[in-house]
Amino acid sequence: MRKCVSSDYEIHRHCFTAATCTFPMSVGLTAVPTYSSTWEAWEVLRQIPLEKIIVETDAPYFLPRQVPKSLCQYAHLGLALHTVPEIARVKDPVSHTLAILRENTSCLYSL
Repeated sequence: MRKCVSSDYEIHRHCFTAATCTFPMSVGLTAVPTYSSTWEAWEVLRQIPLEKIIVETDAPYFLPRQVPKSLCQYAHLGLALHTVPEIARVKDPVSHTLAILRENTSCLYSL
């Protein structure tokens, strides 16, 4: 990719879970950090600058821990808000984290 894509080209890595990242990109975090047993996700989250994170779902399959399947059988974009407080626990207060995540998404997708 380094040979073919300029370094300032924005890339969104969907459903990112790997700890190594060798190309500048935005990282999409799903509901993985809402599960306390996924310590690898927490380590990755600590390494990624907040300015490179966007929140996403892996709809329709991956529900956040806080959402019982009896209430919602399928993930949708509105459920991504459950991930924001988990990111904020590692990064910044919720209000600042949410503002930065919104700005990241707006810039990445020219919204």
